[in-house]
Amino acid sequence: MNMQVDCPPLIDMAEVDGLRRNLLQGLEGIDDATLELITDTCLAALKKVDWNLYNEQRYGRKPVSIKDVIFLPSLPPVPKPYRSWPEVHISKFGGLKGLEYEPKSHKVKYVIEHTYQPDWVDTLNDRIFYEAKGIIPTLVDAAKYRAVAKLNDVHIIFILQEKNIICPFSRPRKDGSRMTQEEWIKKEGFDYCYQGEEKEFMKSTRYKWLVENVGKGLPRLEEALRTNNK
Repeated sequence: MNMQVDCPPLIDMAEVDGLRRNLLQGLEGIDDATLELITDTCLAALKKVDWNLYNEQRYGRKPVSIKDVIFLPSLPPVPKPYRSWPEVHISKFGGLKGLEYEPKSHKVKYVIEHTYQPDWVDTLNDRIFYEAKGIIPTLVDAAKYRAVAKLNDVHIIFILQEKNIICPFSRPRKDGSRMTQEEWIKKEGFDYCYQGEEKEFMKSTRYKWLVENVGKGLPRLEEALRTNNK
């Protein structure tokens, strides 16, 4: 009794290499049959990856022995507008074939709600916050202060531990220098003084201006929070 065994399709990788430029430009110039074959080949290569081990190495933030490092297979470039070969398969040949990819008509916003508690609040104007800071470590932290100020109509005065500390998230400029915390604070419209200079700052013209103008026309923040939390 002869049993028919299904053989996997064959692919000419030299032909795939010849299509790299077409893939970089998008889907034009590649027929559906060839695209499907390339897609299936890429998915087969990805299935050979031990994803649990790869994810542990990539996101676990633990050093790993050089001999045990896992690299992803070298795949042909993903054609635009897609970002991965699984997306190509799902959209072009899978169950979602015919659905628009990333429809602009359905772009939605989302907000992850957090709470923030300042280190200190000014006695003359409770919309002035004080934040003692050794370092603003990440862009996430930087964005937090920006969001707190914007969403609550408050102003933050940073009390810096040291002078000219470079922001770890800043990139080198053309001259090789990088943004300091003082520069970031000024760029964002906040204020700062250094540890031990708080009393001097609170005698300054700038401080008096902030007291008179931050949240001008608004109720005290404590009152607004009490009303909103009822």
